[in-house]
Amino acid sequence: MDNRKRRGHIESLIGKIFILSLFLVLIVNLLLPDKEQSEEENRVLETLPAPSLTSVLNGDFMEQWESYMSDQFAGRNLWRSLKVGLDRLGGSRMENGVYIGRDGQLLEDIAVPDNELFTANINAVKSFANTYSDIPATVMLIPDAACILSDSLPAFASVEDQRQMFSMVERGLGDSVKWVDAYSTLNKHKAEKLYYKTDHHWTTQGAFYVFQEAAASLGIEEDVSDDYVSYTVTDSFNGVLASKSGVGLDEKEQIDIYVPTEGDDDVVVNYVDEGKKRTSLYDSSKLETRDKYGVFFGGNTSVMDIRTVSTSHKRLLVVKDSFADCFIPFLTPYYREIVVVDPRYYSGTMTDIMDTYRITDILILYSGNTFMTDNNISGVFTGE
Repeated sequence: MDNRKRRGHIESLIGKIFILSLFLVLIVNLLLPDKEQSEEENRVLETLPAPSLTSVLNGDFMEQWESYMSDQFAGRNLWRSLKVGLDRLGGSRMENGVYIGRDGQLLEDIAVPDNELFTANINAVKSFANTYSDIPATVMLIPDAACILSDSLPAFASVEDQRQMFSMVERGLGDSVKWVDAYSTLNKHKAEKLYYKTDHHWTTQGAFYVFQEAAASLGIEEDVSDDYVSYTVTDSFNGVLASKSGVGLDEKEQIDIYVPTEGDDDVVVNYVDEGKKRTSLYDSSKLETRDKYGVFFGGNTSVMDIRTVSTSHKRLLVVKDSFADCFIPFLTPYYREIVVVDPRYYSGTMTDIMDTYRITDILILYSGNTFMTDNNISGVFTGE
């Protein structure tokens, strides 16, 4: 009888402590101000949702509330680190959709395209190239790290064959464009530093290898291999895959930029929709933030108009995702003007761009994963 009473008292005490702990956590969460951004995850956090009759009835409000509480929960970074640590002890080789590869290499999975979207993107690019058939168009799809660095994937991990997807795109585009085989170029150099360990982007070194391969397709006849010299602008870069996974947050990497060995590389970069101008391809203020890859042009934007001091009369249109940011500086000595459009942020159409600028050449440069999944591509090319 005494044992039952004692056990009952203990269970009651545990219940009270649990309820008190929940109450204290609730009070702490109510008192602490919300954070706008997570530096550790390099993303904007959810804000307090405003309820409405419609959002409550269809369940949207509860989903928004759960996301808000998850983002703003007190001590979130501590609990997140604890979870990642326990997962690693348990042998986990993936965190939040990121593969944890050999030697700490982090890799995104290869995206599987929706067939309808995949076909629409190919047809839109082909139709655009055929509409402006008098203007040479070049397409470059850059393989993602898991494609080239497949040996770094964790044991028993399997990803889709991105090279086969590229072959389907090449066949679909036919002779409407010039195709640059970035896969073969990067695969020849895969023992070198072609991708960051903590980020999904390729390095500037990887971009330079592909630039040398692509030069002839872009109408650059000279040998460009000795025309640039590299400089390290930071050795403390930690990328978005580390932020997303919570793994490798202490890893520090360097970002290099390549500048011409000869000639004047002065430029004026006009950020058209923002109404601002810079006299550099680089934004050094980004090196003081977590988003250090933003040193290239300051990060993503809708439309840039780059005026150079090149004696060339050619004007290049670049349609791209962020993989092009470290590639574009190689092009400035060879074009008088480079107009850069990112369909993810641009609300107009390519017809608008072609009508505004006297474009003589076209380059479409995407990472494989973005091209396979971006539903903005077909719309910006077709205007639909």
